[in-house]
Amino acid sequence: MTDALTIAVLQHESSPGNLSANLQRLTDTAAQAASQNVQLLVTPETSLCGYNLSLEANRRVAQPAQGDLSNAVSALCKQNNLAIAYGFVEQDGSTYYNTVQIIDKTGKILQRYRKSHLWGAMDKQLFTAGDAVMPPVNIDGWQVGMLICYDVEFPENARTHALAGAELIIVPTALAGDWHTVADRVVPVRAYENQLFIAYANFCGVENDCHYAGRSCICGPDSEDLARAQTETTLLVATLNKSDIESIRKEIPYHQDRLPSLYQAITSKRSLPDHY
Repeated sequence: MTDALTIAVLQHESSPGNLSANLQRLTDTAAQAASQNVQLLVTPETSLCGYNLSLEANRRVAQPAQGDLSNAVSALCKQNNLAIAYGFVEQDGSTYYNTVQIIDKTGKILQRYRKSHLWGAMDKQLFTAGDAVMPPVNIDGWQVGMLICYDVEFPENARTHALAGAELIIVPTALAGDWHTVADRVVPVRAYENQLFIAYANFCGVENDCHYAGRSCICGPDSEDLARAQTETTLLVATLNKSDIESIRKEIPYHQDRLPSLYQAITSKRSLPDHY
């Protein structure tokens, strides 16, 4: 078991629709991260193509899960000896997904996750919702789960990962400035109530007419920030330790004291029953 994991979260301005510019940014960032002994680099939602796109532009930049784009990222992983989680618009036949894919340091695709909770009219016009919370994957001895943006605002998603053994949840996001409370308050609470680490990677600056909140962060299982960006392009780096998870789970035994038999209404019905 590896007790420590060094991760980096990239917060950057989007280059909407420009795959080559975004790939060059990732190339430069991967080298910077490698120089700091980073083992996992996390980038924002749809980081390699931009998020706030028209339907036409969205379709134009869409890529298969395995193709030229994944091959380019795979080469970066091998060259820099680190894993990369990157966001892109995935085309699968005639269906389009908002997807994050993790490639490990050997260049192998570990897993892809399709955003399940679509935010607002734009998301629902551009994408089909994913239909599964994928199990955590192993990165250098750490169990790592994936969510995307709005997904983390539903506590059931993070809890599902925690119960599956996740020690870190990565959350690529495209959070607008009006919703900074998600980055500042919701994300730390998700880390605390599930007693694990969360890496939240957002855009900054302006993309078309969307002003992003920035505020990317790496939160510990005690809800405290290990690293926090403001509103400028930033590479956050932090080293996580499993002992922090073990300590808080001994101090506050949420996982041990859960009573799942009382919570069935949460997943079995869309509304609460007449009595609790």
